[in-house]
Amino acid sequence: MAFDVQSRAKRDADDIDAIRRICDGDDSAVAELYDRHASVALGLALKIVRDAQEAEDCVHDAFVAIVERADQYKPERGTVVAWLITTVRNLSLDRTRRRTRRAQITDEELRHEPAEPVLDPESIAWLSRERQAVRAALDKLSASQRETLHLAFFEGLSYPEIAERESIPLGTVKSRAARALGALRAALEGVDLPPEDP
Repeated sequence: MAFDVQSRAKRDADDIDAIRRICDGDDSAVAELYDRHASVALGLALKIVRDAQEAEDCVHDAFVAIVERADQYKPERGTVVAWLITTVRNLSLDRTRRRTRRAQITDEELRHEPAEPVLDPESIAWLSRERQAVRAALDKLSASQRETLHLAFFEGLSYPEIAERESIPLGTVKSRAARALGALRAALEGVDLPPEDP
């Protein structure tokens, strides 16, 4: 676990350095960020848009946005990878909403699962460690907290929409989401929190 925390800290420091170099006009820094994070970003985009070409477009657009706004990055607001993942998520949800507005998604499209991208062994090992860390962190949450995060992150529902769907007060949704995100962040940073009520 200590190794994972150290390797994650090094990756985050390398990412911040890459953002600084992008601001200085170093194109190779963009390639480094892409090599480190494109596979994770593509996996998330595929989960949301369910189409390989559209997922690749979302990831491309996200990296373009990161480069264009590199000078706006503030380390105190979160890691570069978190910024990238949030950007990919938002672009993917926007694309899905636009596609849904244009045409009703057929049952066949909903059943379609795009092929996983081919990854090199190092990326596979890194993804495996990251997934284990996320799963372990999610396991520490209550079922209601996990469901709230799923609805907000993967379905793109707002807190009022979650409250309406689940027939619970808006304050409860906000409280669950805040506690869940705090617990996830602490778990992924290797910090143990005292157990919390559901």
